[in-house]
Amino acid sequence: MPNDSYENLPRVNFSVNTKEFELLRAKAQALARMGMPEAMAEFNREYARAKTASKIFIRNAAAEEVDEAQKIESQKVGHSKSGYVPTGTLQGSITPEFSEDGMKVSVVPLATSEDADEARKQIKQGAKKVRKVNKPSKNKDAYYYGTAVEFGKGHNPKEPFMKPSGEKVAARLDKKFEDTMRKALE
Repeated sequence: MPNDSYENLPRVNFSVNTKEFELLRAKAQALARMGMPEAMAEFNREYARAKTASKIFIRNAAAEEVDEAQKIESQKVGHSKSGYVPTGTLQGSITPEFSEDGMKVSVVPLATSEDADEARKQIKQGAKKVRKVNKPSKNKDAYYYGTAVEFGKGHNPKEPFMKPSGEKVAARLDKKFEDTMRKALE
């Protein structure tokens, strides 16, 4: 069973692989050497459009995953016999983390037990909204309880919300990506 550290959080990952474009680049370079210099210019335009469309696609995939994971978490988590009373902290902590190039995203629940304790205090004081968590804890010993919820721990049953949401969203994304690339390269 995974421990509850940041590295072992349940994650849903999406990425766009542009390696196929390297083959096209080589073909465009060969055509340019054979007297068709416009081949490289055309390749560069299409590659730029494909990268732009891919980054938008990844952002949309992340938003879709966050929405789906939050929906499943709100319907499923905290309704068992464990006695856990939802504060909305886990649901509000489901956050996309993008790679620097914007071609990859990892969606993770970042709530810690400290965040939940703080939310409970705020709720007791009458707060209607609880601060959303969207960055990993600075405390290296933080207890990220999304792992325990997803995989179960002790007497608490498994209440997966990331895996089912990832599977649902991934099933919709394959066709969407194909359509996105077609439109980008028209």
